[in-house]
Amino acid sequence: MDLRGFAPVGARIDQYQEEMIRQLQELIAIPSVKSSPAGPDAPFGPEIAKALEYVLAWGEKEGFRAENFSGYAGHLEYGEGGEDLGVLLHLDVVPAGEGWQYPPFQGVRAGGRIYGRGAVDNKGPAVAVLYALKALKEEGFRPARKIRVIFGCDEESSWRCMEHYSQKVPKPALGFVPDADFPLINCEKGSVALTLQAGYGPAPAGGWELLRVAGGTRHNVVPESAEALLLPADSGTGAWDRLQAACDKDPRVTLEKTGEKIRLQVKGKAAHASLPHLGENAIIRLLAILAALGERGGPWDLINLLVKKIPGYTGEELGIACQDLISGALTCNLGTIAIGDGEARVELDIRYPLCIDEETIVQRVSTELGSGFAITGRYGLPPHYFPVESPLVKTLLAAYQEETGDSSPPLAIGGRTYATALGNGVAFGPNLPGRPQLAHQKDEYIEVADLMVAARIYGRALLYLAAGDLRKEDGEK
Repeated sequence: MDLRGFAPVGARIDQYQEEMIRQLQELIAIPSVKSSPAGPDAPFGPEIAKALEYVLAWGEKEGFRAENFSGYAGHLEYGEGGEDLGVLLHLDVVPAGEGWQYPPFQGVRAGGRIYGRGAVDNKGPAVAVLYALKALKEEGFRPARKIRVIFGCDEESSWRCMEHYSQKVPKPALGFVPDADFPLINCEKGSVALTLQAGYGPAPAGGWELLRVAGGTRHNVVPESAEALLLPADSGTGAWDRLQAACDKDPRVTLEKTGEKIRLQVKGKAAHASLPHLGENAIIRLLAILAALGERGGPWDLINLLVKKIPGYTGEELGIACQDLISGALTCNLGTIAIGDGEARVELDIRYPLCIDEETIVQRVSTELGSGFAITGRYGLPPHYFPVESPLVKTLLAAYQEETGDSSPPLAIGGRTYATALGNGVAFGPNLPGRPQLAHQKDEYIEVADLMVAARIYGRALLYLAAGDLRKEDGEK
């Protein structure tokens, strides 16, 4: 079989453009954010279940075999091969946040783009894969490996979808995950999310009273907003003047008097926790302002400890900063905070390179914060790495290079993808080189042209990987 005879499938994909756009808009319009309460066949909330039902119904209409695994996950299958080629996607999205130019759940088409939460992470790639598979089927391709497109529903949280799914269905023999960057991701940093908690008593009388601190939405998002509610020590102008001086005329900061109380609000810029340099952490800025007031005791000691140990995202003050040539530098995101009524709770998201391990990180964080916080929750994944020489990496790179003409090398990222759950697989697209990283950010979008390029690349990848023995195709025994 001449695998390079691909032109008819690519041309057919191009003919689907308007249909693909409509399907993506309809999928974005389902606000599939994890929610409560769970219901029958909707363990992550009704909207995520609705998104899963939507794609499975589409697949059945197109002639693929569909199965729903109690709302945790689902898949579409094509072919009868003895071993499976898996493509893992997810249908859940992070909360939209504020400040969007277009409504986040309408799939607005403007300026050659489709805007909406999930446009690039991960509903756009899902549509690209589905129509690549449709094109192959319509062209009469009969795979030697059965193709299984798997849809998870809890990727943005704890991956319970994949835990459930893997208990029901054996893992595919190999595959890829369209949830990162082209040309290909052959190294994903390890990740560990830590929940830190502490109790505190009242602060000494005569100073500022801290009633509440709140900020962030999830540990894996750089927080774009945070606020504190304060009660000044006196009703005169001295306390107010000190607070204004601490804010230092920062345009991101607003102060509002409500009776005797003062609401301090900070706006930042959201970004994925694996790319904290692209965001502005509102919690860190808020804590710095509070620490500048110079208070001690009660919750203030916890504030001061956090400012001392987490002033940025490198992890240096926690004793965990490190980097290597393959996977880059460690990052640490202070993602959420809640302080009030004698309790404090903080969530950290740490992405670490190959040169350190989770146990070392946890021990060092515990040591540095142990005087104030205890680690009460922990969820981690080890690094995921495939050498450039592996047949899977070579074959996927060939699909990308033949479609784009770009011979850039594979990448390492701090983000985590379903490639870990797949095992014998890597992350592959959809972001083309030079495109902004829009996952988890406001005004998330995908270029229509990029959507079509991704679909063509995925068509080639499915064709090559499903055609036969990968090692023989690569010239190996």
